[in-house]
Amino acid sequence: MAAVVVQTSFGKIAGAIFATMLVFASTIPSKTEPQENQQSLDLGKLADDYFSPLIATGRVKAAAVIVTDRERPIFSKCYGPVDLDRTVWRAASVSKAITAIAVMQLVEQGKVDLDADVNRYLRSFQIPATFGQPITLRQLLEHRSGLDDRFVGDGFRSGEQPTMQSVMRISLPQRVYAPNEVEFYSNYGYALIGAVIEDVSGQRFEDYVAANVLRPLEMNRSSFAQPLPQEMAAAIAPGTWWYQHSSPAGGLATTANDMSRFLLATIRQDVGAISQTSFQAMTPPQDASSGLKHRLGYWTGRDYGQQLIGASGDAGSFHTVMAAIPNRNLGLVVLVSGNGGGAAWGFYSRFLEAEFSAGPSQAAPHQQRLQPEAGDYEANERFAGLYRTVRYPHHDLSKTFILLDLTHVSEERDGALHFRGARWIRTGPLQFEKEDGSETISFKENDGGRVLFLGDTDEPIHWYESGYASIAFYFAFTIFFAVAAWRAKGALRWICILALLHSVGWFALVLITGPENLIFGLPLPLKAILWIGTAAPLLAIAGIYLAWRHKTVLAIFAAVVLTCYVPFVFYWNLRA
Repeated sequence: MAAVVVQTSFGKIAGAIFATMLVFASTIPSKTEPQENQQSLDLGKLADDYFSPLIATGRVKAAAVIVTDRERPIFSKCYGPVDLDRTVWRAASVSKAITAIAVMQLVEQGKVDLDADVNRYLRSFQIPATFGQPITLRQLLEHRSGLDDRFVGDGFRSGEQPTMQSVMRISLPQRVYAPNEVEFYSNYGYALIGAVIEDVSGQRFEDYVAANVLRPLEMNRSSFAQPLPQEMAAAIAPGTWWYQHSSPAGGLATTANDMSRFLLATIRQDVGAISQTSFQAMTPPQDASSGLKHRLGYWTGRDYGQQLIGASGDAGSFHTVMAAIPNRNLGLVVLVSGNGGGAAWGFYSRFLEAEFSAGPSQAAPHQQRLQPEAGDYEANERFAGLYRTVRYPHHDLSKTFILLDLTHVSEERDGALHFRGARWIRTGPLQFEKEDGSETISFKENDGGRVLFLGDTDEPIHWYESGYASIAFYFAFTIFFAVAAWRAKGALRWICILALLHSVGWFALVLITGPENLIFGLPLPLKAILWIGTAAPLLAIAGIYLAWRHKTVLAIFAAVVLTCYVPFVFYWNLRA
């Protein structure tokens, strides 16, 4: 589930402090006839038992829950000072499903092709051919374009939202993976889609979507406008609200009743703005027994034994989960504001478990557990090691959000692999299955046989790239610079003072600013400190010169440490 909430978390004394400071920041039904949903749950009690304690403790400031069948809401309730029709919520990444519908509408009109080079549709800028392959709309919609993401500077509290053409012309991220190589969740991939919609339609993104998607869906109190119209801004649910430059990825403001209309359209596979054929192309069913996967705007998959179509997201203190179960003519929307980021998903799980009375996967386990075969120990050795999520901005300070987001794959004596709390048995050259048969996963390799990815979201790293090693390096550097600044004399002292100022300064300023507030950009003092990081190679060169000139033990050690500090700074983007 975490891959879907696919979305978006700062990962014990020194480690926790360091991590807190650094950390960042869709399925069609089967061919069988649909069954009428038989409501047997006491939905009011289920929701009250879940949300009332959260509201009472202050973990959740407000919440709204709606359950629908195919025709209408069958249960709805609000918690906190909010209502269903007027209160405005941040829908976060549910916005992506709306943006995808706009794209499919243009596909139906013959104005864009999902598998054509997006450069065909861009007028004011072009995507560099970094990997010798074009980026397509399909890859952008499925987070498989390899385009990097941004966190620092993506948010704003006031002022006008520029056009998506302007945003992307100024802030186009680099490409970090080849197209289709791996699923790399990118909000700026969706911002690029917004620029395509503007260039093709001749309208601002928010205006086009309002007229051609939101109004046909009868989501009349929903908007991508940033800032919000005054009447909507006055009705915002309690919580931390901000705007987002990558608006097509997370800029939708909506109400609970509007979300229920979107949910009903999703259950019916008839969203009004596009044909049912196009909707089904967006949300193909999953064959795997469990797990959710990004498709075109929505995610699809199996959970609790059911085929699901859904969308979800987190933005500030706002958390949204929408899940449709077309086979059962059933759907759920949960809107939450508060510090409990998992509260929306928690109720989703409680609801599905109560409704379908089964564990998450409901997969039929093997009669006998899988067992490794002779030769697996030797064959599986190359898969062991450290892996880290690929989902992070690769080129700004928020890379540190994934500091401790690690998966350790170890090999057991009988040849099984152990990771994510389970034993995995080899079933093919690169395929593994949990020994109880409930889940499968594949590794990916290059033509030379080097392992590139675990599943579709994690890549191998060396031990010295891990967050734990980096924490140790950080404190070692800081302690040395402090001692050297005290003991050294002359120019060497000033070099070590600058290095210490950088090492301690960015840490302190991020803590003072609040890591989550980096989304509004780097405050001037932090930016000034990070410029010292940019100049770290010059400090190292000066240290090497002083070591050559004076040949003292302290100078030599300082030169070595400063030289090692440079890759550390550049690896974690601790520079302007």
